[in-house]
Amino acid sequence: MQNTPNYHYCLLGAIGWDHPHWNGTVYPDDLPAEWRLNYYNTLFECVYLPYADWHAVPLETLQAWHHTTLDHFRFLLEPPPEANPAPAQLAALGEKALLVHPAMSLLWLAPEIPLKQLAQSLQALENARPIYLVSRSGDFAQLEQARILLEVMGY
Repeated sequence: MQNTPNYHYCLLGAIGWDHPHWNGTVYPDDLPAEWRLNYYNTLFECVYLPYADWHAVPLETLQAWHHTTLDHFRFLLEPPPEANPAPAQLAALGEKALLVHPAMSLLWLAPEIPLKQLAQSLQALENARPIYLVSRSGDFAQLEQARILLEVMGY
């Protein structure tokens, strides 16, 4: 029996992709703001969007996000405060839209969490597929350390 690859077993990302401290370091200085999502999705596999950041986005923009991101990319969407799940917005993002829910394997990457503890948390979720590892701060150095950890662990 052949082992299945762990490709995208753990999807790494941040809250949003427009971090001012990434200009000139992660993003090239001359990269237009409207191209940042396209660039971001070549570096990461998911993005967490607070409700305030996605619910009022025009449907045409959401559709463009869907079409310009890679097939495996996922938008982790904070659910709306009311019971209405914003069906038009979800439809515009298609299969790439995931409303965050408590049963989801979502780990928050925080500066105070040592890599060893992060590795243990990932191992505890070994049977959960996929795992979403998201940076609250957008600390790119920490995201790169997490990426290396994921590679070492075979995720």
